[in-house]
Amino acid sequence: MKVLILTHKNDAPPFIERVAAEIRSRGAEPVVFHLNDFPVKATITFGQESDGEWFLFNGHAIGEGDAIWGRRYHQGVGFPEKMHPGHKQMALAESDRFLHGALAACPAFKVDAYARVRASDHKPLHQRIFREAGIRTPRTLGTNDPAKARAFLSSCPNGAIVKMLSAEPFVKDDGKLQVVMTSEVRPETAERLEQLRLCPMYFQERVEKAFEVRATVFGTKIFAARIDSQQVEGADVDWRNKGLAMIDQWRHHDLPRHVEDALGRYQEAMGMQYGAADFIVTPEGEHVLLEVNPAGEFFWLEANPPHHPMVAALVDVLVGAPGARRRTIQTDNARSDPLF
Repeated sequence: MKVLILTHKNDAPPFIERVAAEIRSRGAEPVVFHLNDFPVKATITFGQESDGEWFLFNGHAIGEGDAIWGRRYHQGVGFPEKMHPGHKQMALAESDRFLHGALAACPAFKVDAYARVRASDHKPLHQRIFREAGIRTPRTLGTNDPAKARAFLSSCPNGAIVKMLSAEPFVKDDGKLQVVMTSEVRPETAERLEQLRLCPMYFQERVEKAFEVRATVFGTKIFAARIDSQQVEGADVDWRNKGLAMIDQWRHHDLPRHVEDALGRYQEAMGMQYGAADFIVTPEGEHVLLEVNPAGEFFWLEANPPHHPMVAALVDVLVGAPGARRRTIQTDNARSDPLF
């Protein structure tokens, strides 16, 4: 059995090797494919004939009985400097369509199918499904209408936060990447609401926090960890602002059964094996769902406290260990599932 790991060269090489080593320990062969090398330095080839089909990634045949882990996707680099910008854009678009067409047709088991990851990466959808399962979510308004935003903000006596639905960074004048974190709505924010005409935003009523929880799903296993974000200045609105400073402060957390069941049902409904869910826990102990990241990071929760055995759980799913793969409402048969 082969396990194809789709990633890029800057994606935490020690972590990727840790996963590859775990795959080898199960008697399977890891195949690391750097997508930033495709199409200039790496090759993908597929053939479909009347008597069958085949798929090659850098010469490695991947097919039924194998698995693919879509760890990170990356646009190809290394095109000739003299290449016309229009031709480069066309080549990148064709390479992207070619890659995802090959992955969609390949019958290997996937964690997770690219189409499912894209289809599930929507915060409003997460909140609707969890509310239907009886899990509270924050009062929310998404809009590009300044008047609607003002009315919503005035209805939030405990304040509100604002966030973006995409994780798209931008390049500052000094060349550094800037990621927009979740922020508190302040008077100066409210004064600039007319700018919503240029870009919609996502507002939520502020929920009082006792602490925050990251619950990570690998097939049938769920690991939950808590962080006391309210105890660190600058982390109260978005713990990621102080993520490195707090990296050794995560602790194991036992999810209530009804929350764990709701998370499992969500994964099954979306046809997903992996997910990283973020919750606020109120002073009264209620778990409030924020979002489920279909491709969120998890390695820090194994490398640091609470040292959850996440890589082993991931590889269990990839190699098909007994009971590791979650049965989904959407069929698990890759050949009959159009999302594959």
